[in-house]
Amino acid sequence: MALFTVLLALGLVQFWGSGAPLHRDDWFHWWCGRLFGRGELQGHPERMLAVAVLPPVVAAAILMVLVEAALGGLGALLLGALLLLYCLGRGNFNEMVSSYLRNWYQGDLEAARKAAAPLLRELPEAPADEPQVLHEQVFRGAAYCAFERLFAVLFWFLLLGIPGAVMYRLSALYADAAPEGGNRETAMRWLWLLEWLPVRAMGFSFAIVGNFAGCYRAWRQCLTCRERSTPEVLEIYLEGALGGIDASECSAGVEVAEGQRACGAQLEGLQALLSRALLLWITVLALLVLFDF
Repeated sequence: MALFTVLLALGLVQFWGSGAPLHRDDWFHWWCGRLFGRGELQGHPERMLAVAVLPPVVAAAILMVLVEAALGGLGALLLGALLLLYCLGRGNFNEMVSSYLRNWYQGDLEAARKAAAPLLRELPEAPADEPQVLHEQVFRGAAYCAFERLFAVLFWFLLLGIPGAVMYRLSALYADAAPEGGNRETAMRWLWLLEWLPVRAMGFSFAIVGNFAGCYRAWRQCLTCRERSTPEVLEIYLEGALGGIDASECSAGVEVAEGQRACGAQLEGLQALLSRALLLWITVLALLVLFDF
């Protein structure tokens, strides 16, 4: 059932370009806003986080049980695919990266920065005259965006089912919505804990589908690290996995400057690596189903 749920959800993403038709988060923002105004929860960030995230997670679990009991496996498959699609990241990742690369190759730094704004999130703005700094920020932001929108969700779905995927997505939404201070610090720490295992699973996947020797060394280096953030760990893994990328692998025309070609090749290499890693995860899941694990 898990395999078919994942395939159906990914098929809908391909059809729509993203899960945008189901990405309606106003209800959760309303719920968090009500909680942030409750005096008895003020000063208790852990309790605030639990009250915000756990009720919807439990509701999703109960709904899955009720639908399966009433409509059987087909009903559970359809509902599970829709809920999983809701849990996937917001926006069209490939479109954002492609739009950035088009402007980057054309040398329009300002348009490239605007196109990459959804990828940069809370990273500091790059200096206007430093294209290399902008590209490094976009590369780091794109890597984390791909991780949190898909791989972390799939990890928790495969481990805990739909409640696990809902838990991760709502935790990420809560971290974005939480006000500065104790609530936000607690939310970011909880999100880091949720991402600790998935990012290492993703790093090992990069080693298999990328430069194994370089990425495996990086994977072992970060295996038990408790200090680096998720984007920092991902960047270290990618430096190892993409160690062999050079400007000749850029798909842009010869009229593009050498420096732009090298940066573009790195980001295109990231896209290809992510596609291979996703294929690996689906293949492993299919093998587990085939051999009835």
